[in-house]
Amino acid sequence: MDSLTSDDLMNTFKRMFSRGLILGLLVLFCSFAGSAQVAAETIAVIGTGNVGGALGPQFAKLGHDVIYGSREPEREDVQALVSSSSGNAAAMLPVEAAAAADIVVIATKWADTEVALKSLGDLSGKIILDPTNAVRRDAAGIRYHDVETSTGEMIQGWAPDAMVVKAFNTLGSATMADPASAGGPMSIPIAGNDASAKARIASLVTGIGFEVVDMGDITAAHAIEQMLIVRGNAAVLGSPFNYYFRPVPQN
Repeated sequence: MDSLTSDDLMNTFKRMFSRGLILGLLVLFCSFAGSAQVAAETIAVIGTGNVGGALGPQFAKLGHDVIYGSREPEREDVQALVSSSSGNAAAMLPVEAAAAADIVVIATKWADTEVALKSLGDLSGKIILDPTNAVRRDAAGIRYHDVETSTGEMIQGWAPDAMVVKAFNTLGSATMADPASAGGPMSIPIAGNDASAKARIASLVTGIGFEVVDMGDITAAHAIEQMLIVRGNAAVLGSPFNYYFRPVPQN
């Protein structure tokens, strides 16, 4: 074999560097392309109260197009919420917002949820994000779960051709609006029948700054909603907390 000169070594190094740079740029481009695809979601937030007013701006910060569904989209407080949300935020009637969206967030009071959901038209193929809780309180303020199964399962029954994902029901709206206020990592349990829908909701959870714990199919919503009851009652009894599930070390 002929010996390599210093010029040969330099040229070889340049070719290797060039190929590596091109490969690196391709990987970087694909990464950005994937991010852009995720950021293209249109999210309808049905309800502009505490939960909708917390989650909507957070999703907008991630680059999603947020449409607030309100019976009075021109109302001053609704327009203020639109103004506080970055990107292409808008407000429409609920049925219009849902029709335009890939993901529909049901940010209504539980007592209003069935009527609100059934007024949205055909939700087939859409992801429904369910942060609702059915809660009954006694005279001392102690909470009780107020449905036999779960709100997640009931919503899935009302919209059988949609993909319901339970999430964001185990924390307060103030923490949704400002995750750093928790003082440390927080776990958001999720449940749903469709793996791809859960993955898309999981990206919203982690994008905001929380951690995801997949609890299984939509029947697990019953346990997740009971977690809100436990958390709420602990606060009433003077021991408030937020959920954080420490992962088991992998040996």
